[in-house]
Amino acid sequence: MITLHQLLKASVKQNASDLHLVAGSPPVLRIDGRIVRVKTRDLNAEDTRKLCFSILTDIQKSRFEENKEIDFSFGIKNMARFRGNLFFQRGAVSGVFRRIPIEI
Repeated sequence: MITLHQLLKASVKQNASDLHLVAGSPPVLRIDGRIVRVKTRDLNAEDTRKLCFSILTDIQKSRFEENKEIDFSFGIKNMARFRGNLFFQRGAVSGVFRRIPIEI
């Protein structure tokens, strides 16, 4: 299965502003306001949970389980910084990852 790191790397390479992960559809990139599906299989609920949780600390996972949503930021060395928002949608974990410009 594709990893979150691979998806985020692809989003940077394609100059996407956002990566959306929702159960029942493939990962989606927002490029110049257009929705572009990543050419891979549809994600199921377990896929989205694993992908989204792969970036969280144990404290963040606990906070998410308690509040059913979480906002956070993180960086991937020599690539980019991102703001993440995880939430429940139709009973499954979903996530949106927005690229934050390194230089303003």
